[in-house]
Amino acid sequence: MLAIAAGAAFVGLFALWVIVPRFVLRRRNNESASMTMAPQEEFAPQAAD
Repeated sequence: MLAIAAGAAFVGLFALWVIVPRFVLRRRNNESASMTMAPQEEFAPQAAD
């Protein structure tokens, strides 16, 4: 029973220390990339009629 609790604590702490910060940083980078990419769409070449 103690081993199961220790394993669960390890997995929980690992998730808080590694996986959650990666998720937050990826969301923050995607938001900033979409903000910087928006003005460049105006200058995209137009298709010929």
